[in-house]
Amino acid sequence: MKTSPSPIEIQSLDAQPRLPELGLWLDPGGPQDFAFVSHAHADHFARHQRILCSTETRRLIEGRFGANRSTFIDISLGESLELEGFRLHLLPAGHIAGSTQLHVERIADGASLVYTGDFKLRKALASEPISIRPADTVIMETTFGLPRFSLPSADSVIEDMGRFARETLEDGEVPVFLGYSLGKAQELLLAIHEVQPALPFQLHPSVAKMTDLVASLGYRFPDYEVFDPAERSAEGTVVIVPPAAARGRALRGLSQRKLAIATGWALNSGARYRYRVDEAFPLSDHAGYEDLLAYVEQSSPRRVLTLHGYAREFAADLRQRGIEAWSLFGNDQIELSLGISPSASDANDASGGEKKPAEGSFSDFVRTCEKVSESSGKLRKREILSGWLRALKPEELMIATRFLSGNPWKKAEGGTRSSQVGWAVIRRTLIQVSGLNPSEYRALSSSQADAGRTAHLALQGKTRSEKPWSLSDEANFFDHLARAKGPAAKQELLADHLSRHHHVDSGFLVRILTGDLRIGLKEGLLEESIADAFDAELGLVREAHMLTGDLGITARLAQENRLEEAEVAPFTPLKCMLASPEEGGAAIWERLGGENGPVWLEDKYDGIRAQLHRVDDRVALYSRDLRPLEDEFSELREPARQLTANVILDGEIIAYAEGKRLNFFDLQKRLGRRREGDLFFGEAIPVRFVAFDILWINGESLRRQPLSNRRRRLEELALPVEIDRVSVKRVDSAKAIEAEFLAARQRGNEGLIAKDPSSPYLPGRRGKTWLKLKKAAATLDVVVVKAQQGHGKRSHVLSDYTFAVRDERSGQLRVIGKAYSGLTDAEIESLTEHFEAHTIEKRRSVRTVEPEIVLEIAFDSIQPSQRHDSGLSLRFPRIKAIRRDKTPEEIDTLGYAQKLAGIAED
Repeated sequence: MKTSPSPIEIQSLDAQPRLPELGLWLDPGGPQDFAFVSHAHADHFARHQRILCSTETRRLIEGRFGANRSTFIDISLGESLELEGFRLHLLPAGHIAGSTQLHVERIADGASLVYTGDFKLRKALASEPISIRPADTVIMETTFGLPRFSLPSADSVIEDMGRFARETLEDGEVPVFLGYSLGKAQELLLAIHEVQPALPFQLHPSVAKMTDLVASLGYRFPDYEVFDPAERSAEGTVVIVPPAAARGRALRGLSQRKLAIATGWALNSGARYRYRVDEAFPLSDHAGYEDLLAYVEQSSPRRVLTLHGYAREFAADLRQRGIEAWSLFGNDQIELSLGISPSASDANDASGGEKKPAEGSFSDFVRTCEKVSESSGKLRKREILSGWLRALKPEELMIATRFLSGNPWKKAEGGTRSSQVGWAVIRRTLIQVSGLNPSEYRALSSSQADAGRTAHLALQGKTRSEKPWSLSDEANFFDHLARAKGPAAKQELLADHLSRHHHVDSGFLVRILTGDLRIGLKEGLLEESIADAFDAELGLVREAHMLTGDLGITARLAQENRLEEAEVAPFTPLKCMLASPEEGGAAIWERLGGENGPVWLEDKYDGIRAQLHRVDDRVALYSRDLRPLEDEFSELREPARQLTANVILDGEIIAYAEGKRLNFFDLQKRLGRRREGDLFFGEAIPVRFVAFDILWINGESLRRQPLSNRRRRLEELALPVEIDRVSVKRVDSAKAIEAEFLAARQRGNEGLIAKDPSSPYLPGRRGKTWLKLKKAAATLDVVVVKAQQGHGKRSHVLSDYTFAVRDERSGQLRVIGKAYSGLTDAEIESLTEHFEAHTIEKRRSVRTVEPEIVLEIAFDSIQPSQRHDSGLSLRFPRIKAIRRDKTPEEIDTLGYAQKLAGIAED
């Protein structure tokens, strides 16, 4: 009796399959010695030492990613290769141009295996049609491995897409389709052209580049222009762009447009909401559920191993059909960079539909927020908000405006209350309520980069809309949450509350909790809406808000026509008056000196801006963002009680030890730490409070008085040793200002503040009566080594860059900092495309990239730090320019950075 050969051995290491007898990895995520690359998508390619792939895929890799140091073993479709006792065939996979399956046969006994990579069975317009060969073992991707993902006829979907494109153009709008620059974009181009051959196309530059590359393999495409609004109008054309450009500046410039996406995930309810598009078409480059079953039937395997998507579920389905099948690892496939975890999305349709939120004033708040979010114009947003606010009762108005501002708490006596609910508590709560496992939650969270959208999607179908919730109900909940002791108690309370809401409302509760509604509503627009709602003068609304620090109180005063009553009050922190930057002493002298007399100068300390409020034995400290600080700097309480008057002082908390001022890098060790319960608090750096203004004394508001009067009242105040007054110098020339600046730097301070002695105190304003001279240090040329997904409006791009200098002794790159400001949206989009194509390794939202992009970085100072392997850290780094004229070999050295930091080299 003939026995079956033993199956070809398979290992799953770090959630990646490997054939140990060949030493061959199958589509690994990071660089390996020897790897099979099934196709040229960026998430399947890495800089392996040896790469086995099709000749077409090699050409696409070289054209897309540039010169490659890898050694290629490329095989034409239909040919075979013998290697280490195995015969290898590459079979077309039907996914994108050049995509292949790997068929492996052990020559000695005929044991066989096929690895599919990504594949599809439906007709292929921009790829070779799939070829299926029997094998003993099949390793297959199962992105859509549930019956609910039985994809409709491709022909009918393509007809629908063509109709959408034509009707959108007839309505005078521009149809914009989202698709990966390689693969889906070419499929969309050919599919729409097939059913609407008269429609003209414009392709995003990255799509055009990939289309030309695919055309070089022998594919024919209709004529098109490059999408470039600065050069030509998109009116009357069908535009195809990659998902990363969906919210880019170029598309935002198309005021009349409709967005569409083609993806298998369009079968999920609410897909248009998830992808923030007008239409979602269920057309995929992956096999649907019926095609997965057909593939197994045609390949006749003894054993099936599944991976990606619904791997566990599809394996269980096959076992019920009498086929041995197991998942290699869990659900880890995301269709698009702006997509969602499939396991999370399946939470939708358990009952065949979605219930609407129960009617209540909070659901009305949510609907209003959604209307604001959907409105692109500032005037329309104001119209929606002002009309809604005008109709609210006084108590509802206070709550609603606080929610809209992202701070749900009343002004508690002694300061603004905080929930002390961090990201960890929110994450654990959403995992608990949704039933997702941690890896599924991470995939969903990283795809959204928004806590509210993540909550909405994770909780869909997992919560019950228990009753109509009012704004007062929610305000009481937030107060209860703030009073709960410890993370466990807060998590239990939050989980119970979210589970009793419709998932749409729960998403907005999480947004309020994180302080950002993400609806395009800035504080100034909310102030304008309050003014519109109650026919109030905008200047009075803004002034009242500056004084109260609470939009709820401000709205109530506006509603009752009492805005003039707003005034400075103890334990209600004010926004700080700010200074405008100037480049040099000459500009300061021109504005504040000359006929106005000598210029008033104060040192700009390297500390924490703070207000000190004292009434009798009660003391409070507030940061510039109005957060209570007295627990972190509790040793200032007793000195404040020794003051000879009840006061509100504006000043700076500075680190002070051994008779001298230290800098912010020392002071930051104190942030977030409290004396009570902190075993290491005694080792913390001691501090002093340096006052430079007095805003209120013994019941009298001083903010409208000139600075010279306020200074006189400050000098009359007896101060303990732990509280000091800033020194004031008066100079009579631009040259003297520059000399004082150098002296301030030598004293270890950041620079100078120049003030007009006649200026009143204007909370939150950055006018020209206070000017700061704070020159940046020399810039550094660095190279980017990591790129991270941004947040909010930049959640679709890689906007946060970790960079390094070169250690001249070892030649190694040493990280020195991270920056995310200074570039335009267009520059960020360009860098995103580059970094996606030159990724070495991806871990969640962070990509390790090839060190090729040189940036010029400006910063305020360099300090020793153990945070980075350079031993240095930049304070307030910002990107000055992309230095495309420089190579990584020309970046600055660690030794130069050490000199700027004042550290002698060994």
